[in-house]
Amino acid sequence: MIKAFMFQNKPRFGPEHFAAGADIIRQGDVPDKFYIITRGQVAVVLQPPDGLDAVIDHLGPGDFFGEVGLLHQSRRMATVRAATAVDVMAMDYQTFRGWIEGSTLVAQEIKALAAERTRDTGPLEPVPYFDVNKIPDDLVETAVESAEQYETGTIIVRQGELPDRFYVIVEGFVAVTHVDASGKLHHVAHLTAGDYFGEIGLLEGVERIASVTAVTRVKVVSFDRRTFRRWMIQSPSSQDDIAETAARRRKDTGMLSLPGDE
Repeated sequence: MIKAFMFQNKPRFGPEHFAAGADIIRQGDVPDKFYIITRGQVAVVLQPPDGLDAVIDHLGPGDFFGEVGLLHQSRRMATVRAATAVDVMAMDYQTFRGWIEGSTLVAQEIKALAAERTRDTGPLEPVPYFDVNKIPDDLVETAVESAEQYETGTIIVRQGELPDRFYVIVEGFVAVTHVDASGKLHHVAHLTAGDYFGEIGLLEGVERIASVTAVTRVKVVSFDRRTFRRWMIQSPSSQDDIAETAARRRKDTGMLSLPGDE
C-alpha cells in the first residue's frame, strides 16, 4: 500500500544513479536522505567491527531505505550496496519530515517498518568522532553546565565570525556550509550526536571557515576558548585527534591554507 501512496503524493525529491557495487549509504554515517528504489537491486549489509559482512536483506523497485536514521536521529544502522546498477529517488531530511508529518498513513507504515528493521539489525553503538572519556572530569562538568538548545534553522556558528567556543552535539542534526571566494555556497557535511565543530578557529586563531546551521532542534554542550585550550594541554592525544579532523575539514572546504597565509 505504501509504495503506491508514495508516488501519488509526490513530495519534492529527485533522481540519483549508482553503479553496481557502490555503497549508497554506509553503516555509521550521518543520515541525510531517504531513498526509494525505481530500478535495480540493493543488498542491505551489516558490518560488525569484529566480523565479516553479513547480507541481511535484498530490496528492489518500490522498496525504500534510509528511514531509520532520519526518524531516530541516529547514525546509519547498516550499509546499503547496489547489487546491480540502481536508480533511486532521493528525498532530503526536511522534505522527508514534512512528508510524514503531513500524512498519518505514511508515518505509521514507515515507522512500523523502521521498528521491524531495528529489531532485525539489533542495537548499534553510536560512532562519535572522538572519545569523550578523554575529556578531564572537571572540564566535562564545565561543558554540561554550558548545555544549550537551538531551534531548527538557527545558525549556531557563522562563517567569518571570530571563534569563541567549541561545540559537541548531544542531540539532533546540523548542516555545515562554506561560501567560497566567488560567492558559491557549498554543502560540506552533516553532523549529529557525538560529532563536534568549532575546533578550527580555536586551534588556529582564525575566523570561522564555515557556518553550522541546525537542521533539527539541536542540543549541544560547549567549551569556551580558555577551557578548550586547557583541555588540549591536558590531553595531547585529544589535541592530535582534533587537529587531524581540523586539517580534513579545511581540505573539504577548499581551504588548504589558512586565512592570511601567504
